[in-house]
Amino acid sequence: MPAREGVRERAAEPARRARRGRLLPMLAGSVVAAVVIEWIGMVFWWPEEGAAHSARMLAIETGYLNRDFVEAAFVGRPAETMARAREAVWRWTMEWTGAASALGWLGERSGLGEFARAALTTLELFAVRLTVLAFSLPVFGVFVLCGLATGLSMRDIRRWSAGREFGGVHHAVRRLPGRVLALGCFAYLSLPFAIHPTAVVLPSATLLGAVCALAAGTFKKYLT
Repeated sequence: MPAREGVRERAAEPARRARRGRLLPMLAGSVVAAVVIEWIGMVFWWPEEGAAHSARMLAIETGYLNRDFVEAAFVGRPAETMARAREAVWRWTMEWTGAASALGWLGERSGLGEFARAALTTLELFAVRLTVLAFSLPVFGVFVLCGLATGLSMRDIRRWSAGREFGGVHHAVRRLPGRVLALGCFAYLSLPFAIHPTAVVLPSATLLGAVCALAAGTFKKYLT
């Protein structure tokens, strides 16, 4: 038995590494996209605002957290918990890596201080949104469970009523849940305007649950 468990662990390790390998590029791409979009907007879309545009977005979204997320059963006061988590994310990703100091130095030496300030504020906004997504994981989990339960119920009804099965549909949609989640997170982290977290999390979780229901409902093999 221990040998068999060791074989399972070794077989599962590549899948875990692949998941981590997909997460980090997605986050890095979101950071780069958010900063580049903000810079492009400073040149073409909101040149009058400059770096004040990203500062205004940060103030608005922080206000959403302080106003609409007052109490929660598991974390007490979500706004305060998110503020601490945001500071931790900022410290890990910007201060310890030296990215914040590098951007500040670049802004002072190159005369691009406005763009450097916008980049720093955009990165802080990225930390806020990433913290919101981390706290929203239970919501996604609930929708996934509901989708799986609904899909498996539909599958049992189809099997017991002699309904037709299409294995190709399951093979086509079984990879969609991860892609839907990644696309929703990427879009939210890169948006160049302020948006309430509920306007992103709820539709993304609903779509994720629907895709999970479709994947489970078209599952053709026996579970036992």
